[in-house]
Amino acid sequence: MRGRTLLAGAACAAIVVAYLILWLGVSAFEIGRSDFTSTYVGATLLREGHGASMYDETLQAPLHASLIAPDREGNLPFVNPPLAAALALPVSVLSLQGAYRLWSILQLALLVISVRVAIRGSHAWRGLPRLTVAAIGLAALACLGTWATLLLGQWDGVSALGLAVAYWSLRRGRPATAGAVLAVSSLIAKPHLALGLAAFVLGWRDRRLIGGAVAGLVAAVALSLLVAGPGGVGGFVGAAIHSTTRWQLANMVSLVGIGGAIAGNGTAAHLLAGVAELAAVAVAAVLGSMVRGHPARLEAALAGAAVLSLLASPHAYWDDLALLVPAAAWSLTALAARGAESGSLTTAVIAIWVAISLAAYLDIATGAAVPLGLLTPWTLIAGAVLAFAVCRRQQAGAVRPASPQRLRDVRVMSGGGG
Repeated sequence: MRGRTLLAGAACAAIVVAYLILWLGVSAFEIGRSDFTSTYVGATLLREGHGASMYDETLQAPLHASLIAPDREGNLPFVNPPLAAALALPVSVLSLQGAYRLWSILQLALLVISVRVAIRGSHAWRGLPRLTVAAIGLAALACLGTWATLLLGQWDGVSALGLAVAYWSLRRGRPATAGAVLAVSSLIAKPHLALGLAAFVLGWRDRRLIGGAVAGLVAAVALSLLVAGPGGVGGFVGAAIHSTTRWQLANMVSLVGIGGAIAGNGTAAHLLAGVAELAAVAVAAVLGSMVRGHPARLEAALAGAAVLSLLASPHAYWDDLALLVPAAAWSLTALAARGAESGSLTTAVIAIWVAISLAAYLDIATGAAVPLGLLTPWTLIAGAVLAFAVCRRQQAGAVRPASPQRLRDVRVMSGGGG
């Protein structure tokens, strides 16, 4: 077992190092075409006093053109919330290339921290060998979402860290903190990735968890109004709505991608995807209800809700797979703590985790040139099915007498302490 763990850890470490090497080779031309340019433009406009109009593409376009000259690529609009521009404002004083390098490495650092927080969220990690813990962390980071976030200068490190802290807080019996962190981290940059997680919170029906989420929502909206005013907030809403029709649906990794592959880029595709997204959100709510009073299901249920959040998103690409990095970390930690009794389930989880990245690699390499479009959403569906099945199996076994550890977990998650 030690030999296999060492081999797996070394392979995953090599993948992460390869990501860094590829990132170091990104040229100035490629930086100009990365997603980070939109963040840089939004932060620059905010810094120059255009907070209320930073979503106006007539202001964005000339700034974007001057940044990437002599390249003539069209404007990449800034569509993140006002808080994103405020958070990125400090790096906008650097050159585009310098800001991109700093921003990307900060996002990678946030992913690493999210893995550490997720692993330490449960006390189960304390009984594991250090080699096993290191291998789990590297396996979680070795997914394609990490690479895409790093190369594109995206925001997913923020979302991943928020999810990890929320899990840690739930395991420590702090549901209000979990709800607040989940809401604020989601509303900083990518609220569209949190639909399933919001349904999970509501499905749990815990007043402290919901109250914390509402408080986080109110705080995020208030800060957004402070940063950009009503005009800026309204501009964000308009830009977000427009972004759902701006891009090719068949190139997205969520259920929208499947709808786009089947029905093209029109109304029919949106309707088809909308029905599927509502189903995904409903299942996420069911997962939340399944955790209520049964803390042993938290790892599988919250991981499933994170997967369903990706599937339900109206706008999701390969970098957004990084949201699942902390979920992989806490799931593998919980399975490793159970030892040999979880052998088949561990194999299934690792197989799906590898399949998600392999499907994403193939999607990028082939341009989704397969009959049903992208492969990635289908692997995510498989992950959601597995998470739901694990929760159902744990539900079936819940009639057995509770162990002292389970009783302790119930007390902690209900706020009763250890």
